[in-house]
Amino acid sequence: VHVLFFLCLSASPSIKLLVDDPIVVNPGEAITLVCVTTGGEPTPTLTWVRSFGILPEKTVLNGGTLTIPAIISDDAGTYSCVANNNVGNPAKKSINIIVRALKKGRFWITPDPYHKDDTIQIGREVKISCQVEAIPSEELTFSWFKNGRPLRSSERMVITQTDPDVSPGTTNLDIIDLKFTDFGTYTCVASLKGGGISDISIDVNISSSTVSFSLEYFFKY
Repeated sequence: VHVLFFLCLSASPSIKLLVDDPIVVNPGEAITLVCVTTGGEPTPTLTWVRSFGILPEKTVLNGGTLTIPAIISDDAGTYSCVANNNVGNPAKKSINIIVRALKKGRFWITPDPYHKDDTIQIGREVKISCQVEAIPSEELTFSWFKNGRPLRSSERMVITQTDPDVSPGTTNLDIIDLKFTDFGTYTCVASLKGGGISDISIDVNISSSTVSFSLEYFFKY
């Protein structure tokens, strides 16, 4: 009598993602995340989950493939592919989706011409600051214009792209020794290097209505 012994082999699941992490997209774009099985016996079942909240309603799932046909800012976050075959621990791989955005542009002037005790004066230094919220922040760039013409940093007009003393996403234009010829409209334009997002443009007017003229200036000059 011959007795045959059958050995049943089993193995915990393993997977990989066929996309780079993170993935950066513009609003309205379609994205597809692909997760494939690289091991496991019996064959694992693949599912997608979101770290915070449920998957977007418009999500299309096909096995290990997740598609969001027209992504919006609310769809950003961490998405995970989970493989389970009831052997060992489930396998999990995650990817972060970043949706580009520019918002909340604002400016302020130092000294503040609208404050009773602090006014702009000819011959003094004036700082114009421009701040926006950008996603992702590392793609943020600023450009400065005077009366529609591009400005470059110089000895008397110093442009800084970021300021460690204030919140991120801030650029400063320092006008050293303010002169009458400096009157005009200064424009700060915020852009994202990746493109696809409308720029934010902020105008600041420096004119005789915002500048205090002191007798000291006229006698000195």
